[in-house]
Amino acid sequence: MPRQTIQPPGLFSSKPWGFSQVVISEPGRIVNVAGQVAWDATGHMNAEGLEGQLRQTLKQVITAVEAAGGTTDDIQMLRLYIPNFQSGPDADLIAKVLTETFGTENPPASSWIGVQALAQPEYLIEVEAMAVVPFR
Repeated sequence: MPRQTIQPPGLFSSKPWGFSQVVISEPGRIVNVAGQVAWDATGHMNAEGLEGQLRQTLKQVITAVEAAGGTTDDIQMLRLYIPNFQSGPDADLIAKVLTETFGTENPPASSWIGVQALAQPEYLIEVEAMAVVPFR
């Protein structure tokens, strides 16, 4: 089946940059969400600090999954890329935001990956996701 892409109106228009914000692949409804950063739909920063940027990127991930017909419960995997990751204070803050967003009973899997840099120096975190949306 050919890949289907979605450009949610609330997310930065990425196709001019060579990637889609949301890709749905068959079989089933496997939804892959491109790495989200704290940019609004016009390409401007819309959050500050690691906590603010993480909260914003998670909102954008959820917006993308919802655009594909899913919910937060359909998110199976998150990958968090953090420049200069510090396991103490950064990990505590990330855990706080993730548990407030997804709870502690049945949260999605995640990988927290310390990286040298992201695409722009003002990005403090980037989050990509994979969701499985049931046929409805």
